[in-house]
Amino acid sequence: MLSNKSQIIARPILIIIMVSIIVSVLHSANSFVTVEGITYDWRMKQTRENLEINNDIAVILIDDASLQAMDNYAGRWPWPRFVYADLLEFLAYAEPKGVLFDITFTEKHKINREKGETINPDDLELVQATANYPFAYHSIRFVLDKLQSDESGKAQLNKPLPKHFESRYSIEDRTSEKHPKSTVVSGLTAPNNNFYYLPFSELLEQSNGIGVVEVQTDSDSVLRRARLFHSYLGKHYASLSTTALLDNSPVTNINRKDNKLNFDNLKIPIDSNEKMLVNYYGKYKEFSFSGIISSLQDIHDGNLDNLLIDPAELHGKYIFIGGSAAGLNDLKNTPMDANLPGVFIHASILSNILDNDFLTPANNQFTYALIFLFALLTTISVLFVKNLVIQNGLPILTGVTFAWFAYYQFEHNIVIDIVSPLSSLGLAWMLSFTAMVLMEGREKRKFKRMMGQYLSPAVLSILVDNQEDFAKAEIGSKENITMLFSDIRSFTNMSEKLSAEKVVELLNYYFSSMTDSIFAHEGTIDKFIGDAIMAFWGAPIKTADHADKATLSALDMIARLEEVNVWIKAKGLDPIKVGIGIHTGDAILGNIGSVNKLDYTIIGDNVNLASRIEGLTKQYGVPLLITEDTFQQLQTDIPCLIVDMVRVKGKKIPIKILLPLSYSANPSESDKQKVKQRVENSDKAFQYYLDQQWHNAITILNELPDEPVHQILRERCENYQKTPPEKDWDGVFTMTSK
Repeated sequence: MLSNKSQIIARPILIIIMVSIIVSVLHSANSFVTVEGITYDWRMKQTRENLEINNDIAVILIDDASLQAMDNYAGRWPWPRFVYADLLEFLAYAEPKGVLFDITFTEKHKINREKGETINPDDLELVQATANYPFAYHSIRFVLDKLQSDESGKAQLNKPLPKHFESRYSIEDRTSEKHPKSTVVSGLTAPNNNFYYLPFSELLEQSNGIGVVEVQTDSDSVLRRARLFHSYLGKHYASLSTTALLDNSPVTNINRKDNKLNFDNLKIPIDSNEKMLVNYYGKYKEFSFSGIISSLQDIHDGNLDNLLIDPAELHGKYIFIGGSAAGLNDLKNTPMDANLPGVFIHASILSNILDNDFLTPANNQFTYALIFLFALLTTISVLFVKNLVIQNGLPILTGVTFAWFAYYQFEHNIVIDIVSPLSSLGLAWMLSFTAMVLMEGREKRKFKRMMGQYLSPAVLSILVDNQEDFAKAEIGSKENITMLFSDIRSFTNMSEKLSAEKVVELLNYYFSSMTDSIFAHEGTIDKFIGDAIMAFWGAPIKTADHADKATLSALDMIARLEEVNVWIKAKGLDPIKVGIGIHTGDAILGNIGSVNKLDYTIIGDNVNLASRIEGLTKQYGVPLLITEDTFQQLQTDIPCLIVDMVRVKGKKIPIKILLPLSYSANPSESDKQKVKQRVENSDKAFQYYLDQQWHNAITILNELPDEPVHQILRERCENYQKTPPEKDWDGVFTMTSK
């Protein structure tokens, strides 16, 4: 079984290890992807919504306004292909670096065979325009189809691409004036696609270049990542976002190394699936398709002064063509907008490359380190810091600071996982507090069992609720307390005459009554010693009036003794008498004993003195004596008359002892005055005694009740009248026995 110290060390270590393993496994299993995606999207929107795309990029949108404005010009959607030929004619004035269609022209329009047509005239206009304007790039799609199950469907998969397609468009094989030699491609491991959608054959034959437009969302249907290259039958093809760039800035070497995709010297961060995080923008240079066509008509009409769109605005740019109208089904769910035109994705990727504006995910090892660090910090703060504000505040402050840091890093294009580290922090906080509550509950139960034998239920409840304030009792502390010793007179002789059963019955009844009195005055019972009781006040709950409570409890015990004696007489036994001694002073308080047996007790010289005072009650024939130290701390009006100045056995310093008196039930002012008068007369007699004025002392003592305490002092005065004391007599009576 582990010791307390070992448990204190083992418990946080176990929590830290458990939290680190659990959260790390969940992180590895992508369990936090959805929530992490929400935080990622929020950061993206907050940090990028006011940023503009690279000035060399423009987007022409087929928007709702264009669909309406073009109705008389091109008819209902889908438009005839001559419209796009007209678009290329207009853009030729702008001398663009590339016009990239995010539109797949996969099928021909109908032809009139009676007229001998082999291709629709509208389609032919687009083909001829594409041939005339070498800046035109068209789109293809590669698909990884896993759903085909029948033989005819499977036969369509992994079909070779058309003849000369690879040599014209694959990154590895293409050669042209812009690419005098093929580009070296290495390290790419993205899975091969097995199906394709190409532009109709005549258009494909005349295309200057092609770009793959296939994009895939994350598991939560948000588009955050995209591939720059797509593979088919072992060859790689550029995405629409990069194809024109590679023509204008030929790259000789494309390779993947670890988590980087290298374009010669340009390093692009990618994930294990060779996808880059698309760093979106909040503002794009947008032009309406209908505005382009309207401007082209003005040019044809010679109206050059009032062009809606001047070709100069598009000079030398990469121009993407795509749809934003809702009916075109090309709106994508992205971090910036749940209905972002898909063409903006390609434009954003190209802008990222041109500006070297890439999002770099933090190393996965960094996330695991944060998971462990947050588990460590939170567990230590909860289990080892006793301040509740710090226990809760430090983890909260850590979490808030980390969230701000992650946001700050995102502003600087560093993407840090937030959810996994914060989950580690939260789980560690919950487990630590659970462990602390269980531990405190067990400690409180242990503490309650230990202290329940000493304290009243009311005091015990206060003590348990504030256990930490009294924790020093576990290791010992010096406390100023009031101690009480009580003993039954001549009990040994009485017990010899009784059977064991009668002795136990009598003691149990007596102790129950005395215990009730002590507990009623918030005292702590130290122990029962035979027929004696040892109790104290002022600890473990500290009170300023512990001397009052002890004295009042003693007076109550004497009063209760009458009821006890009534019960004893009913049993046919002789009544009992008690002696009670009380002293106030410093004592050592703590759990004292062996490993197997501990007692919550007090020790020290003052404890012994309190015991001696109890013994003096026999000699003075009184039931109760308190010391001057106790008397001086009384805050309640308890009348006490001086009994003597004594030097108990084993002590050199004398101490004054006093007899507390109690008023009768519901005393009148006259009754109180009589008691006070007795105290004053007794104290005056004792002062005459100290001043060696024996006659005056005897005179007063004769007027006081004929009680043993007065008889003893009177006998001394009479003896000293006959035989005066020595010159160095100080009035102190030295005890020769306990």
